[in-house]
Amino acid sequence: MRLLLLTTLVAFAPQAIDAPRVSQQDFKKLIAANRVVIVDTRVADVFPLGHVPGAVLLPLEGQLTWPESYEKTVRTLIATNKVVVTYCA
Repeated sequence: MRLLLLTTLVAFAPQAIDAPRVSQQDFKKLIAANRVVIVDTRVADVFPLGHVPGAVLLPLEGQLTWPESYEKTVRTLIATNKVVVTYCA
């Protein structure tokens, strides 16, 4: 079964690379309970070709930190107090 990366925004930081993982079953439960924010970290040009419905695009592929231009979005995600699930493939 494919696993999705479960993390908080703090896990984007280099010191927290080993983020916990969540099964697809648990991911579906989070979605059903509206307790999750989904972040697509792939490069921007593939996002329009297909992504998880409702996902927020933050193209972080190949980066250890987010650019300054993402700061507002990241703060908004933190303010939701929801679990943040990221994916890159």
